[in-house]
Amino acid sequence: MKVVQIMRKPNGVAFSIEQLFEDVRKELPENIAIETYTNPYRSCGIWRRLAAMVRAVWHQGDINHITGDVHFLSIFLRRRKTILTVHDCVTLERLTGIKYQVFRFFWYWLPAKRSAAITVISESTKKELLRHLGRGDWRITIVPDPVSCEFKFSEKVFNHSCPVILQVGTKSNKNLERVAAALKGVSCKLVIIGKLVPTQVAALKENEIDYENHFSISREALIDHYRTCDMVMFASLYEGFGLPILEAQAVGRPVITSNLYSMPEVGGTNGACYVDPYQVDDIRRAVDKLTFDGDYRAELITSGLRNVEKYQAASIAGQYAELYREIYSELSS
Repeated sequence: MKVVQIMRKPNGVAFSIEQLFEDVRKELPENIAIETYTNPYRSCGIWRRLAAMVRAVWHQGDINHITGDVHFLSIFLRRRKTILTVHDCVTLERLTGIKYQVFRFFWYWLPAKRSAAITVISESTKKELLRHLGRGDWRITIVPDPVSCEFKFSEKVFNHSCPVILQVGTKSNKNLERVAAALKGVSCKLVIIGKLVPTQVAALKENEIDYENHFSISREALIDHYRTCDMVMFASLYEGFGLPILEAQAVGRPVITSNLYSMPEVGGTNGACYVDPYQVDDIRRAVDKLTFDGDYRAELITSGLRNVEKYQAASIAGQYAELYREIYSELSS
């Protein structure tokens, strides 16, 4: 069986989809021949997208797996041999009117119709997707994201006097302005991964936050920031999954995350400190609890390490392999 994993064109900023499927490929059984095809065009404009759709037709395998983001590439592919992975519906949540209808049709409804099977990365994403797709005989399987084996447990003595708090991500849904407000007056250092915009810099200065900012960093540098921090802040307003939760758990760092969407599902019972991300006081109380309650911190770390075992790349690769075989068997029959 030859499986072609179809990837988006790298944009130089986000690499999460590329990294997680690289981890999956390493763990797939040897009797599944894996090739990758990367869309050569940026996903913008009608003509570039149409050219990308035509070009993809010439790179099909026994199974075609669109790994995310470029859903529209499925439209001209063989439907019975195509699998579509949907990571989130965040853009649909932001659009209204005719823009919503056009994007829903070309990015979700039609690609879903042109696929033999759909995978989503969480139960939360499945519910969202079904809400947007509407009625239909949709074949949807939940296959979560794996945590990379690069994230390994690393002991650290907690810095009670001035804990280092790692904030992963600076997009609008990462809620940095409220995090800054919650940390006002707290003795800590906030390490932020991701490029800041002027409004975020203003919020950090207004709240007198001691912070450092890093972006366009290597994978090794990112992992090192997990190791050197005391806790991870991920009080996001929206996530299709929330991989930094698992990365923090794998390294052995307590994590503060939101009680919304997929985040409680990913973090697991007692695996994270859950907060209402819209309530600044709730975020502040969580930071204080993690700083001063050592028993609670230890409980989060222990539960997190247990939770992350479910998300190893070998297990996730096995779930994809099972789906590939299932679709291939249906083609043969």
